[in-house]
Amino acid sequence: MDISKPTLGSATLPFPSAASIKPIWIYSDNTTLGGTTRRDIMARKYEYILSWDYMSVADYDSLETVINTLSYATFIYGKWPQSESPGVSCLGVLSERNLIYGVGDSSYLSSVTLTLTEVSSRI
Repeated sequence: MDISKPTLGSATLPFPSAASIKPIWIYSDNTTLGGTTRRDIMARKYEYILSWDYMSVADYDSLETVINTLSYATFIYGKWPQSESPGVSCLGVLSERNLIYGVGDSSYLSSVTLTLTEVSSRI
């Protein structure tokens, strides 16, 4: 089975150089008078971190356009079942462009990291 490139809203991204998925638990631990610890889970969601060693100007601009709407976008990446089609709503944070190679205003490659956090809890 071929895995499609990740997408965020209208941006189709190149395959990342590195990617990780991290569960986020929002909870409260309480200890009873008898010494028993209880955990109250209020939310569970995922954070997706994708990095590219080399991203083109066009790909970065496309991604930046989605992030700069300052609202959530649908993230789909077939590599992880948590974000398979139809996707999940995420808010994103895009790193600055770190020039790696090239010159001019459109012919260079940047090192980039994208961090996406799911909007809604899964419980």
